[in-house]
Amino acid sequence: MGIMDKRTRTAVEVIAELSQFAQETGYVLAQADCLRAHAEKCVDLGHCPCVDSRASCPCEEVQGDMERLGRCECGILIDPVRLSSLKGQRSSQE
Repeated sequence: MGIMDKRTRTAVEVIAELSQFAQETGYVLAQADCLRAHAEKCVDLGHCPCVDSRASCPCEEVQGDMERLGRCECGILIDPVRLSSLKGQRSSQE
């Protein structure tokens, strides 16, 4: 997972890296059309299309996002267990 370089990295490679990362971590990927659009934006911009300061996707901040949100900032990767836990915490606070 290096810094994205739009001259060398294709949308197919971004999708492959995200898919491998999701498989290794147990995260779930967004639907194929959203994933494809996200990957194309990553390639066009040369960085995360959702957070300009994040140079790669998946980014190094993804674990912190998962803890805080149950998903990455972009919503491309989702941790269903953490998301469910966070929803449970919010419901009990109401």
